[in-house]
Amino acid sequence: MRRHLEDMERLCGIDEALDAVTRRHPPLADIATSCALLMQARAQAAQALPKTSLLGPQPDASALAERLAGGVPLLGPMMDSLGSAGPELADRLRQAARVVLPAAAQAFPALAPELAKLAVRLDETGQGATLAARMLAAIAPGAGEQAVQALAGELGLEPPALFIAATESLMAVLMAEAALLSDAVDQQSWRQPYCPVCGGGADAGILKEGSEDSEFLIAKAGQLWLHCGQCAALWRFPRMRCAACGSEDPQQLEILTFDGDLRAEHERAQLCKACNTYATMVNMVDRTDRLNLEFLRISLLPLELLAQQRGFRPLAPSPWNTLG
Repeated sequence: MRRHLEDMERLCGIDEALDAVTRRHPPLADIATSCALLMQARAQAAQALPKTSLLGPQPDASALAERLAGGVPLLGPMMDSLGSAGPELADRLRQAARVVLPAAAQAFPALAPELAKLAVRLDETGQGATLAARMLAAIAPGAGEQAVQALAGELGLEPPALFIAATESLMAVLMAEAALLSDAVDQQSWRQPYCPVCGGGADAGILKEGSEDSEFLIAKAGQLWLHCGQCAALWRFPRMRCAACGSEDPQQLEILTFDGDLRAEHERAQLCKACNTYATMVNMVDRTDRLNLEFLRISLLPLELLAQQRGFRPLAPSPWNTLG
């Protein structure tokens, strides 16, 4: 999918996407610039990581297929065991942090001294590896905010600095994994609302050209692909199904768009009245400009604000869409 879009020259870099967003939505300039710094750093960190998966240099294809058939993401067991992360994952987190933390310091100047202290500690021989593993445990599923606060207090750091450092560095590791593992996903059989690679939620969707089978078909607008907010993988999903609660009742699903904006007619939020959530997406079938998939969450923030003003919650909450 991503290769297909690149072949069509439909994707652009972060700088081009940032310029387009700031020209179109000047009030978003600061938040968009901060986000761009982090996205560029994550991409650079992911590129610099080893070209072998954490699942092994040659993962068992049949075992991976069996895992997916059971609705378990490829990295599901690893993500479930972040509380006891192995040395290889901890080492890759440290490698990613060397690139990500300086960018995070630029993006959040108020936290720069804290992030610098953490970067020094992560580079310490012996202790750095232990700290990386503890950072992963602090953001493990089910750990709760208290885990981050406790570790930050022990280190003499502000919790937001520790949380940003851990999550952004882990996302870089997951992006590297997605680049290696995405081809193992059978897009015709994966039907889950979460990412088949890492289990993350979708931060946006894109509608693209392509033939449809009966399960995915709706009107004439082509295929819906969801974009993972954690690892940046893409996967297909039925267009008129809520990714939060699974509702397919057309009476419960509503499309929200901006009025009077020609470009915005290709941007929409699917509102689900059954669970009071929304999901944003961009229709690329008739759209001719270029976009950056990782930057969609920022370019669609005005639409998210409109949906939230109507009382709906984001499908995938993040620091960017829950600032209010």
